[in-house]
Amino acid sequence: MTFPFELHGARVGRRDALKIGGLAVSLAALVAACGDDSAVEADPGRVGYLPPVTDPPEYVVDNAVLLRTISSVENTAAYAYDKLLETGELDADLTEVVKRLAEDHRVVAEEMAALTVAAGGTAWECTNPWMMDRGIDPILAAIAASDEPARDVVNTAISLENLTAATNQEISVEITDADASAAALRAAISESRHSAAIVALVRGYEGYVSPTINGGDPPSDDEGIPLQFSIAHRFGSIGQIDLVVGKPNENGVRETFALLTPSLNSYIYNELEPTC
Repeated sequence: MTFPFELHGARVGRRDALKIGGLAVSLAALVAACGDDSAVEADPGRVGYLPPVTDPPEYVVDNAVLLRTISSVENTAAYAYDKLLETGELDADLTEVVKRLAEDHRVVAEEMAALTVAAGGTAWECTNPWMMDRGIDPILAAIAASDEPARDVVNTAISLENLTAATNQEISVEITDADASAAALRAAISESRHSAAIVALVRGYEGYVSPTINGGDPPSDDEGIPLQFSIAHRFGSIGQIDLVVGKPNENGVRETFALLTPSLNSYIYNELEPTC
């Protein structure tokens, strides 16, 4: 038996009525879900077993934090040089240069440690954990598996000097103590000279001045590796440093690492405990 009735001039049977009823229920559920439910908004549904979201702590960035951060970057560079020396890929001249670089970075780290104590902080004698995990350790692993480790070692050394120079240059502006700021600037100048000296030793006069300074394109070698220059910018750069190392993958592409000066996620705050 059917129970037809009129809907906007059309005859609708029982089967159609059931369909319409089901649609009405579905629409009602949709409207309810889209309604203003403060309880749902305050406690949205979660998938899986993730812990509740918490806001990151807000640590103070004072002179001690900035100086501890410089120490961490200097110690990181010294550590990386020690590991590069262990590869045995450097010739006699470069071996002596890298040994000197590692020692110079330790001297700067110690100076910054003393200035940290003078600023009322605790000296940091370890590497920078953030840089180690996301930069140095992966870079060293890529060099160990590289098809041309000698070239990668040289380019890494140049990049480390540019990174430490940029770090000191950038942080020197933020330090409010005149003596500590001057110490950071002296370190930046010294490390910039280190970078220039390595390039001059390896590439000779061809590596003195980058053509990009006069508007040219960044040059690369036959393998697509960016060429290094003693003078790469008109002024000291604090921008990202792209380091290409390791063997090419199945598509002929080598891994590129972006080296960045420290920021809020890689500062060595006073609340952090030593990791070494």
